[in-house]
Amino acid sequence: MTSLADTELLRTRWRRVLERHAIDTVNRDDFAVGGLATRLQTPSVQLLVLPADPEAEVLHLDDALWVWLEAKKSVDVDGRAIRFGDRSCPTAYAAALVTGYGTSWKHYLAVHRSGAIELGLGDCGGWERQNREGELVRVFNLISIVTYTWAVLKFGAAHYERLSLIGPWHLTVAVRGTEGALLGNVGEGWAEPGPFENSVGGCVEQNLLWHLELQDWPDEEGQQQLAFVVGDRFEDAWGVSQRRYLAHRGDRVGRLDLRHIAE
Repeated sequence: MTSLADTELLRTRWRRVLERHAIDTVNRDDFAVGGLATRLQTPSVQLLVLPADPEAEVLHLDDALWVWLEAKKSVDVDGRAIRFGDRSCPTAYAAALVTGYGTSWKHYLAVHRSGAIELGLGDCGGWERQNREGELVRVFNLISIVTYTWAVLKFGAAHYERLSLIGPWHLTVAVRGTEGALLGNVGEGWAEPGPFENSVGGCVEQNLLWHLELQDWPDEEGQQQLAFVVGDRFEDAWGVSQRRYLAHRGDRVGRLDLRHIAE
């Protein structure tokens, strides 16, 4: 096989799985509410990491896995413990760390039998509120999304080392219901939506969908850089050239402002 043929085979496998998760294209009514996202109270942002063969079975939902996941309920991101879930929950296809009760989840992180990693953010990714006129406005949490992306990449390094899996990988970021929505949860020195200092309007895209291919799993520096790439794409989608997930003033200038994370 040629290198191009190998790449196309990988992409065909990935597309089949993305279609089952309803994140293969933005033009579908059930966009980003497939997979475990059906259990979210407020579907907003979904991340899915697929290994080279996302249809193989390399992971068993056994006691050893649950013990390991219990130890990985939170990861350190730039000095802040980011918690994926409060309880463990087996499902038909994956082992999940969940915040929420029953089948009504606030957010989750799951590892699939294929080795895939799925993150679903509910209202910590995006939520709705009333503006001054009493109208319902949807707002996405920029810092929280960047932080959880970084946390997933850090988790993935340990997860794939444990499974002895090598690349390439496919990272999908799917964001539901962005048309007219605002982008908030910004760092110190930037104005939140609402005050006159923030003139950024709503997003013009109905939904957002990005596919990133990784030949090798990023090291610690690369994990941060890739999380920032995701943040950059959010800012771009709202027509903003500044990177407002980074503090603009204070003792964290130029760094991810984890003090403002919405959990």
